Amino acid sequence: MLDRQQVLLQTRAQLHPERIARREDALARARALIEGSLGKLDEAGLRRLLQLFNADHVDGRDVNNRFATGLIGNNANLLAAALDGVNAAVPSLWRADDAWLAEHLAELRRGRSLPGGGWLFPSMILHTRDPMRFPPATTTMARGLAAIDGGPPIALGRPTGYLDYSARVRKLLAEHTISPHGADVLLWQGAQLAGETADSDAGELEEAPPAPPAPEPAPPAPEPARPTARRDATTVALAPRGPDASAKLSRSTRPPEEDASAPRPAPSTPARPASLGWLHLTDLHQGMGGTSWLWPNVMTALFDDLARLHDVCGPWDLVLFTGDLTQCGTRDEFQKLDATLDRLWRRFDQLGSQPRLITVPGNHDLNRPRDLDPYVLALSQWHANSRLRDQVFDAQDSLGYRERLAQIFRPYTDWVDSCRWHVRDRRRLGLLPGDSAYSLSLHGLELGVIGLNSAFLQLTGADYQERLAVDPRQLHAVCDEYAPEWLQRHHINLLLTHHPPEWLHPQARQDFRQEVDPAGRFAAHFFGHMHEGTATSTAHGGGHARHALQGASLFGLEEHDGPGGRAVTRLHGFSAGRFELLPGAAQARVRVFPRRMFTSAGGRRIDRDVSAYHLDERGSFAYEVPTARRA
Repeated sequence: MLDRQQVLLQTRAQLHPERIARREDALARARALIEGSLGKLDEAGLRRLLQLFNADHVDGRDVNNRFATGLIGNNANLLAAALDGVNAAVPSLWRADDAWLAEHLAELRRGRSLPGGGWLFPSMILHTRDPMRFPPATTTMARGLAAIDGGPPIALGRPTGYLDYSARVRKLLAEHTISPHGADVLLWQGAQLAGETADSDAGELEEAPPAPPAPEPAPPAPEPARPTARRDATTVALAPRGPDASAKLSRSTRPPEEDASAPRPAPSTPARPASLGWLHLTDLHQGMGGTSWLWPNVMTALFDDLARLHDVCGPWDLVLFTGDLTQCGTRDEFQKLDATLDRLWRRFDQLGSQPRLITVPGNHDLNRPRDLDPYVLALSQWHANSRLRDQVFDAQDSLGYRERLAQIFRPYTDWVDSCRWHVRDRRRLGLLPGDSAYSLSLHGLELGVIGLNSAFLQLTGADYQERLAVDPRQLHAVCDEYAPEWLQRHHINLLLTHHPPEWLHPQARQDFRQEVDPAGRFAAHFFGHMHEGTATSTAHGGGHARHALQGASLFGLEEHDGPGGRAVTRLHGFSAGRFELLPGAAQARVRVFPRRMFTSAGGRRIDRDVSAYHLDERGSFAYEVPTARRA
């Protein structure tokens, strides 16, 4: 559990000058946008405004995820569908004095004119207008404030709730010389101090509505109790609420009295559990000869399907790419890969996601040496010669095996080090090129990702089935030489390789299952190579299950013998999903949405893959795993 001093220290560490400058610049742009189109925002202008609200600078790069899922994705779509209500509310907020806010703000929040906006949207309008006076607000931030300053919890839904909250936040920031542009960072750190696990867009978690007026004079109803933020195992979709364009608020107009006989609002939506979204891509084969003309149509189908999926399981925080990003591992192909990923990440940005990328190399992501290269010949004796294996993993390796492997994979590792989307913070590199471990903290969930090079023996074009290896020493090298302890720092751990276990030599496969991927260690083992998507969960003797998620190739062409000679089958697919902590944080749920391209009379379309999976009505399947984190 954090203490108050830790909260302050961590907040100051996170609020570096570049981050504050990025937020200040975005807010200045948002202010100009509002003033230039006050009451006349079109949909493009509103979406641009929401993007500016979410502007941030993290890990050395500009991102648009300041409020995580707040004001993006489905929330942004709900606001865009209620444009009349937005254009009625924004001018009132822009000109409001304290008396107007005390009289109207809570009513505006409870009304239907800003669906998806929560407390965050109106408070960000006020924050843009005067950052020193008005901080961003969600109910999670309000509870974080109480945890830090020791004051009573603030019910934002009371008439002066937001004004009281703002005054206490200003006092707290002044006492500790923290920029008003970092108030949300401080308050979310405080929410962790209070044991909160709500997402940062928890503005949809609001106070209970006030009790209806009694028919006869009676003592005043007690102040509504602050609800307990219950953790639910599933993501709760917000019910669509239509815009109420007729309810235009002004400084001189009091909201109409409530009709006591009218239906009461539904109970507030509980805070969502700690969760993060992901995409699994594999086997793009950028640069595959004679196929460049096919890719634009595949990408269009992919973009269309991502839009459909985003409202179901987005936003996405990570893209896990399990190898064969290129066809021949050349620098030219990696440059072309950057152009492809740039289009993909621009699409993510349009949808409201800003994911980071984690990759492992495949057997096509290397400069293949000649068959008679002496190192190739030596490594072909891998499984028969334990002294060779020890030499390669020896700390010195004076014979140069690892140096030669580093040369073979150099274009890949150079690309990783320069790729602007790739995670490089909190990363530990291993002994072999492409081996890496990442320790990430996202939305209240601690995630460990292990990527291991399974292609370091597949150095030629020969058949390597049951000839490969993933050595346990690769795992320990990226985990501070003690993998069990490193893994216990996280709620969930993932393993990424390019090859499936079936491609390992029988003895190497046995070592892999016992020493690298024992049942219950990883929430999922992601891999590709086979171009078909499958999922298996295997348990023995009533013990934990081992979960394997084989990805469908993003761009796969398989040659085979057909009636008219050699024929080609096109295979295109991917998967998406979410990891969610369950109540008590002892278990987590893994939900997977497998996708595949199908051909029909209407053309090609990527959709749920019912050919290889039993899916629920959402087009997904799910399983639960024990969490690994130890106090």
